[in-house]
Amino acid sequence: MRQAGPRPSKPWDVGDGCLAATVGENGQVISVHRVHPRWGWVHLSGLPPFDEGARFDPEAVRAYRRLWEDPRAPGLQLQPRGCSLVGRSWRDGAAPEFVYRGAGVEARCTVFASHGRLYLWLRARPSDPGGPDHLTLEFRVRWGLCRAAYGQITEGGPLPPADCTNRLKWTQGALVWEAPGLPAWGWLYPVPRVVEGPLQGLPPLEVCWREGMRLDGGGADRVLVVGVADRPCGGATVPLQDPEGALSRFLAGRRWETSRPRARGLRWFVRRQLLFVLDACSARVGDATCLMTDPVVLPLSWNRDAYYMACLLGAAGRMEGALAARARNTLAGHLRWLFRVARRPSGWWGRSHLAGGAVKDGVFQLDQQWYPVLEAARAALDWGLEEAWREHGHDALRVARALLACRHENGLWASSETPADDPLQLPYHFSSHVLAWRTLRLLGRLDPSGPWDREAIRLREAVLRFFTTPRGTFAYATDGHHHLQYHDANDLPLACAAGWGFVSADDPVWRRTLEFAWSPQNAGYFPGSYGGLGSTHAPGPWTLGDLQDLVVGGCTGDRARLRRAWRRLAQVAFDDGLLCESYDPQTGRPRTRAWFAWPGAAAAALLLGDCL
Repeated sequence: MRQAGPRPSKPWDVGDGCLAATVGENGQVISVHRVHPRWGWVHLSGLPPFDEGARFDPEAVRAYRRLWEDPRAPGLQLQPRGCSLVGRSWRDGAAPEFVYRGAGVEARCTVFASHGRLYLWLRARPSDPGGPDHLTLEFRVRWGLCRAAYGQITEGGPLPPADCTNRLKWTQGALVWEAPGLPAWGWLYPVPRVVEGPLQGLPPLEVCWREGMRLDGGGADRVLVVGVADRPCGGATVPLQDPEGALSRFLAGRRWETSRPRARGLRWFVRRQLLFVLDACSARVGDATCLMTDPVVLPLSWNRDAYYMACLLGAAGRMEGALAARARNTLAGHLRWLFRVARRPSGWWGRSHLAGGAVKDGVFQLDQQWYPVLEAARAALDWGLEEAWREHGHDALRVARALLACRHENGLWASSETPADDPLQLPYHFSSHVLAWRTLRLLGRLDPSGPWDREAIRLREAVLRFFTTPRGTFAYATDGHHHLQYHDANDLPLACAAGWGFVSADDPVWRRTLEFAWSPQNAGYFPGSYGGLGSTHAPGPWTLGDLQDLVVGGCTGDRARLRRAWRRLAQVAFDDGLLCESYDPQTGRPRTRAWFAWPGAAAAALLLGDCL
């Protein structure tokens, strides 16, 4: 079953791992984003700041997110006068490109990034011998500088309010935005003098102008450059002299130089997920790299989400070519971020962190402590980065020993929240313990003289004893006496339990748990024409639930289940191939989070043979 009507649309993403941008369907650049040392993430965008008075209102948070998800949102717009926009497409699968046509003329505008700058390259050419020799370009810029809003459904620790008053001026051929209260700067160049005196106010601020282009000699080009930084641009406004060469280098570095997966459509899916992770969701912090599942609306790093993105980087890094090398380097940078940059003021990682490493939400979640250790172990054992274990193995083992030392006497760990960031009704969470078991098993291979294999055996015995319910299923959570019957799309370790070896694929308790999970008896299951496993955190089927369907189908050899899960992901994907968080169970249309990298990244990793 396909959705009625065209595929859902969202702003498309482009970047280079230093800077990221979103591009709308009308040829406009909606936003440009970059790391900030104090606020984590700042953006130059056409959207207003979030109303801090609505910080704890979930509906207001969702409404603000929808503004960003609108592909018609305002921003920086170039429009050749007398031309109509024909459409938006991908140049070589990596750079958004817009085509305009008018009487006797065609123009193409390609958006790409390089060395922390965003480039808009417009080429206008006569389309027939009698075409015009002159073209007018109309520019409309509606932008302002703000810090990221970080609007959360379950707020875990709001940042202090920021003064986002903007000043906009023209200087040395550039439009310059300044937000002294952040501080942050943005610039657009080369631009004629279109502002006589500074403009000041709350963002966004708007400027419009026109320019003429002569089309004799085969046509004309116009290049705009955008930058964002936490310091003044100084002499950085140097025009791009060779846009064609810069674009060629951008595209060459993003080619997928392998025949895996064999199906062309699946190769396209893998490449789209990988480019999204590398170009938009990766943020360089010195020699380290932060991974964010959402670089636009909620640009925070969760160790859980980042781990599954790292699975794609690790699997892709085993391939050949420049893109694979970049995946390896980004994975190595993320491990440095986890163990050197991300702060642990209480000795533990927080629920989430700002890109610069500061803790955003300090709530203790058990799985967030084990995922970095697992990532370091798999980097050495599965992804060919033995040097990463030499660099971070000591820290990873120290975290694991600290976790072993803080268990309850029953052999289990308490967690304050679920992996969906919701309060946990009973203290011990099942899938987090499966994750811990798997990590201990891998540590036993890397450090055979340590206690890891012995502790893994003890842990599995405790989990089976305390989480197995009288009805013969695994409980979602327990206090050692009572059981919570529930399953959530965020709990991938349950689906992975057979593939990881915690249980066999024909284990009756595991099988009954899965039957319950995909049934109306589970509050996390949502029936309908597009029904599926989701989460009460954001009611509706989740793409993470479809990912679990993929994992279970692979573990059990259920080809029909695999086909059904892949078909569902194809049905609900956006027009750029990316996946939302949740969708409507009746229509399949996206409901929440247009930017949600980790289900797509994990699915792509599975296609490349990774076991997650």
